[in-house]
Amino acid sequence: MSSLPSLADVNFDHDGKSLWPNILSAEEAALKVAPTKPGAKYNDRLIGIRVLGFFLLDLWQHSQHSFGLIPYKHVIKQIASCLSIPGCTVGSEEEAEAQHEKLQTLGLYYRNHLIRVFRSNGGPIPKQSEHPSRPSLDVVRDRIITENKTPTTAGSARKNALLRDGYRCMLTGQYDFDSADLYPELNGRAAADGVSNAVTQCAHIFSETAQEGEQKTDYAASAMAILRLFGLDAKAESLVGDNVHKHFNILTMRSDLHYLFDHLQFWLEEENTYNVVSPRNKVFRMASPPPARVTFRVDPDVVAACAANNTELPALPSPSLLAIRAACSRVAHMSGAAEQIDQILRDLEDTPVMAEDGGSAHLLASRLLQSSRTVDLKG
Repeated sequence: MSSLPSLADVNFDHDGKSLWPNILSAEEAALKVAPTKPGAKYNDRLIGIRVLGFFLLDLWQHSQHSFGLIPYKHVIKQIASCLSIPGCTVGSEEEAEAQHEKLQTLGLYYRNHLIRVFRSNGGPIPKQSEHPSRPSLDVVRDRIITENKTPTTAGSARKNALLRDGYRCMLTGQYDFDSADLYPELNGRAAADGVSNAVTQCAHIFSETAQEGEQKTDYAASAMAILRLFGLDAKAESLVGDNVHKHFNILTMRSDLHYLFDHLQFWLEEENTYNVVSPRNKVFRMASPPPARVTFRVDPDVVAACAANNTELPALPSPSLLAIRAACSRVAHMSGAAEQIDQILRDLEDTPVMAEDGGSAHLLASRLLQSSRTVDLKG
């Protein structure tokens, strides 16, 4: 977790500079919370204000993206609304305390939404269905392209992602182990390309597992809140329910990289040719780490088959959604929110039952903040 930079160290416009002292004041107030106070272990107040501060800073620093200043101005407006405290004397200690609380709450609002939309615990790997006669790779490709069905399940999403990506991890270029078993010609391609086979999974930019059971409504609200922040309100409906499996939201990814991606341990920056970025050097200490830059493309055989069948090419992962995920991942690490949610989940595993003396109440409170529905703050 990093402290917010001082006013002298930020390069905001006039609006940002005028509001930054209020954010620093709220951070200072959060730091004064006694370490022995119940709930201090998770430090929700400090996490909240740092999420808000680093969000504002990140949105300003990355305003060259196609989103421009839309998300930055949106957060500026919400921060300004937190400073209006009816019934309090201007400049009073009472007003400052109320402002601090509203700013911290706004930060927690964003923390809850970004964790719900992007932080995933993953799930079982949908297996390739084995056809008794094992049709050739070309036959399977042509059938999927001709049917031209939008993926609506985890299994169909995986099949469609594998087809679009040439049965390879989009980051390392390794061929999918199960597919190579089904279609031996892929082993020849792997040998020719000088790469190995690996277990892959279908990764989602906006989380799939966050939409299970009763969480669907919460997920929809969170997706809308995040997309509204970036000026993409109309896209929210396309990321709810079965729509989350559409081509623009999925990537074929080696299983260990998928785990790290779901846990916000790395993200992709730029557009179509991406920088693979992690805040921790040791994250990619593995036998076959991904390259520093990767370029996404539709498999050439799929391009040719789509042209032959007069079918539209499957969409590549959305640069806009990847940019939103990258921003939220950066903020989660700088603010300490990523580490906090990992700690909460570890403690929940070790605390299956609430303590009779209320000793685990702080854990429950933080967990509820992460999982419960939140009310949008108007600004």
